[in-house]
Amino acid sequence: MLEILESQIWTIDVWEIALLLGIGIIAGMAGGLLGIGGAVVNIPALSLLMSRDIHLAQAIAMNVTFFVALPAAIRHYKEGQLDSRLLKMTVPFALLAIIGGVFLSGVIPDIWMQRLFGAFLVYVIIANIIKLMPGRKDYQAGDARISLGRSMVLGGIGGGGAGLLGIGGGLLNVPVSQKICRIPLPVAIATSSAIMCFTSIIGAITKDVTLPMVPVTIDGKDISLPWYEPLKYAIWLIPTCVAGSWFGAKLTHALPLRTVRSIFLIVVAMAAVKMLW
Repeated sequence: MLEILESQIWTIDVWEIALLLGIGIIAGMAGGLLGIGGAVVNIPALSLLMSRDIHLAQAIAMNVTFFVALPAAIRHYKEGQLDSRLLKMTVPFALLAIIGGVFLSGVIPDIWMQRLFGAFLVYVIIANIIKLMPGRKDYQAGDARISLGRSMVLGGIGGGGAGLLGIGGGLLNVPVSQKICRIPLPVAIATSSAIMCFTSIIGAITKDVTLPMVPVTIDGKDISLPWYEPLKYAIWLIPTCVAGSWFGAKLTHALPLRTVRSIFLIVVAMAAVKMLW
């Protein structure tokens, strides 16, 4: 039987609180600007800069995602970019998929989870570099193809990937919704943020509840973290994540499409390097 690690063993120092506040600002801006929930910054930073187990980092990130997604979704909605029809059809499938993804992540060892996260980000980088090549155009409003079947695929991939990787799901929602539903990038980002408002709550609860079942090795001993451990870190990330998300969502509608994609690439590339090396 695994030994239960008491929360006070992993205390948070003053410098760590300051670091968490800084991470929150960057993650929030990335989440609001790109519709990705902020986990692409939170997970590598918590796992590598703060030396926290990646499963714990995922749990922390999932607890923060809602607070990044909500202000961004509100801002996008006010800009008139949210596709409510796609949102309503996708959310039920995404909720079921994220629960399954969380349970699957719990059986994957730390090192392989870290490599899986890094490999996924490399794929995202390649896919977006292709989109930046000259001659490629973004979809227009009249190109949209929305149906129950397409929504099921989007919810399954976005929700399942979010639960498995501990991300908000935007890294999957945005490109997948563009590919199969043919919606413009601003609409994809807005709808992704709204989807995460629902999936992040269920995902975070599932991740927290199952966290004690995931073995973590510290000082050669396999221990189990209490379900409330992620909350110790999340409370410091949330305030600056919210502020950063609100500002980032505003920039989405002010910056040129090519600039948004370029920022997206830079953020993802930084995270990929950290995860793989």
